Amino acid sequence: MKLNLFDLLQASMSDPDSPNILLTVHLSDLHQLVVDTIEATRERILPLYMDAEKERPLTWKEVAEQLGVCETTVFNMARAGKLRSFKVNGSTRYSQRDVNAIINAKATKQ
Repeated sequence: MKLNLFDLLQASMSDPDSPNILLTVHLSDLHQLVVDTIEATRERILPLYMDAEKERPLTWKEVAEQLGVCETTVFNMARAGKLRSFKVNGSTRYSQRDVNAIINAKATKQ
């Protein structure tokens, strides 16, 4: 069974009794290790980033821009309970998730 360098390192990290070994590595194998490591990291981090982006606090200007409305409409939507606001360091912010829900609701009506 032939393991690539990435798989070999992953296997040795999960086994505390793995022996110390000395390797001679071709430059192309080292390059592939870097590529595999970046890809594995991207697969782990991208879902976390996407979830964080859904929760990103927005200013009223950002909300107005995303919804294609004026700033007064954003305030009116919040006052009517269609958009929840919260405070961050004394500034009013809105949830990206709530804004996405409004955008999706508009899209399904059309």
